Amino acid sequence: MKQYTVTGMNCAACSARVEKAVLKVEGVTSCSVSLLTNSMAVEGTASPASIIKAVKDAGYGAKEKGNEAEKRSNEAEDALEDHETPKLKKRLAASVIFLLILMYFSMGHMMWNW
Repeated sequence: MKQYTVTGMNCAACSARVEKAVLKVEGVTSCSVSLLTNSMAVEGTASPASIIKAVKDAGYGAKEKGNEAEKRSNEAEDALEDHETPKLKKRLAASVIFLLILMYFSMGHMMWNW
């Protein structure tokens, strides 16, 4: 069983499309695509190049799992995600402050009329 990383999938229809495309490749006996982990497991005698080509023709990206280049790229992606977290926290805090001000002006007149 060969493992692949698939990129560009957003929904169950995407994973079904990738699975159908790979199952059409000659030599593939079974294919299982996981949307949550962005991974794909393929059984059969088909070459990795033909499987990757089928995925790319379907409109998505694919790489074989297990090589050092992929591990380095995953580390780089994780670093980018960690870099974005403080920005997202600042945006969330600003949104909550704006929400409270807006709620006060839109609903404040109802608070003191008990």
